[in-house]
Amino acid sequence: MSEPKVKLSFWDKARIFGIEAQGVKRAAAGIEHQPDIDRRVERVREQARKRTARGK
Repeated sequence: MSEPKVKLSFWDKARIFGIEAQGVKRAAAGIEHQPDIDRRVERVREQARKRTARGK
């Protein structure tokens, strides 16, 4: 079952962009396995879900 789409704010998108940029930098250094990047992006999305549920 797929979850409903979450509308990300500009700030959420900027945070994800920064996290992904850090992941690209690490990948260029040869670090391929980066589960912490995935967890941080998921945490931003979860915060957006909670904020949407509260009605803000």
